[in-house]
Amino acid sequence: MRGLARTRHDLPNELDLEHVAEEIEDVGRSEFFAVQSLFRQILIHLIKTVSASDALSMLHWRKEVVGFHGDLLDRITPSMRSRLDLSKLWQQAAKPAEADLAVRGESVTPGLPSQCPLTIAEIIDPEFDFLQAVERAREQIKSVHPE
Repeated sequence: MRGLARTRHDLPNELDLEHVAEEIEDVGRSEFFAVQSLFRQILIHLIKTVSASDALSMLHWRKEVVGFHGDLLDRITPSMRSRLDLSKLWQQAAKPAEADLAVRGESVTPGLPSQCPLTIAEIIDPEFDFLQAVERAREQIKSVHPE
């Protein structure tokens, strides 16, 4: 768009291509931030579910993740995938998960992996199964910290 503004001087002056380009970039940034937020919410719920002992809470969190996942699939684009930093999102998810668990009198499970136990491809798979992801994370914890 900006290249068009620099090279096509025959376009009408009323057409502010620089402004149009900025608006498009703003929408793209906003969508990317929304996708990051959905990933973070899924990871927060994963950490809480791995750590919590309350079955009703786990079912509630699973229900929420189903909604987050559907929204994520609606919004994510191929170009966003390479820009996502899953390690950073995992680290950002740990603090709110820990805070929510503390309100419930619980804490993050010891041995929680420092890196996300899932990949971006696994999370955006249309067949993503949250409970299988929880079990996978628990298995990873057990392999590092056997009881």
